[in-house]
Amino acid sequence: MSVDINRQSQSPTTTPSQEPLSIWRVRLQLTKPLTWIGPVWSVGCGVVGAAGADLSVDTFLRSLLLMVVIGPLVLGMGQSINDYYDADVDAINEPDRPCARFPELFKRLALTNVAVLSAAALVVSYIAFPIEIFLLVLVGLFIAYIYSAPPLRLKQNGWFGNTACALTYVTLPWIAGNYLFDSVTPEQTIVAFLYAIGSHGFMTMNDFKSVEGDKACGLRSMVVMYGVEGAVKIALNMLMASQLLVALYVAAQGHYIGSAVLVALLLAQLPFQPKLKKDPKRLAPWYNATANSFFILSMMAAAFTLK
Repeated sequence: MSVDINRQSQSPTTTPSQEPLSIWRVRLQLTKPLTWIGPVWSVGCGVVGAAGADLSVDTFLRSLLLMVVIGPLVLGMGQSINDYYDADVDAINEPDRPCARFPELFKRLALTNVAVLSAAALVVSYIAFPIEIFLLVLVGLFIAYIYSAPPLRLKQNGWFGNTACALTYVTLPWIAGNYLFDSVTPEQTIVAFLYAIGSHGFMTMNDFKSVEGDKACGLRSMVVMYGVEGAVKIALNMLMASQLLVALYVAAQGHYIGSAVLVALLLAQLPFQPKLKKDPKRLAPWYNATANSFFILSMMAAAFTLK
């Protein structure tokens, strides 16, 4: 099904040249598929760190199903409800998006996504997985709701909002991957929480592109509160501190080679930082795609080392 956006909205961004847009395409865009990568990777870290996981087809299929629940369903729901409540902000930051061009239909589709994806996540996790994973999915959906929706709307403050995101992107999926194979350990849990500190820095990197809209709508993101220079310092310090703490913890467990690998991955990120500091708003996506790749690799290395 497609919709003629010229009939849906008379906003200044609408032009006669705009083509009809598929409603199903909008539904998919609401879930922001590229953002699924983070929590899906965290599930993978949990599986790799699970002593009960092996290289069998059963392990692969069960892990894949959990990744679908955590990524497209839980995170897709979170992105959809965030777009519903942030439609006005996003219309300022990204005036070419559907939320600016036909806002009423956009919000209606977002609410449908929220209902369908939430129900699917709960049903599948209850039927297919241990009760602990069902409860983690329930917690993840709740955090996604209070992150975006009033009265709590955690994203109004960068510290609270980014922490909520970090937990749902890293910690909860990681622990769910452990539970999938009955392999939750204090070591894996501690590391999953430590990497959430770095993930908080990740989230700050994503705030640079939306600072104008955040200011206009009263959202106190890290960039709004501390300015571009202050926010980039906080983000980098949290990314570095997270990995350093993990390396020290891994060494304390007697895994010295694993700790050395983690330190090497940390040091590999340092040469990218001077360039980022010159223009954080423009270069944050570049930094995430380059230097932060080493952060992501260190997550998997730590999970495997502590298996």
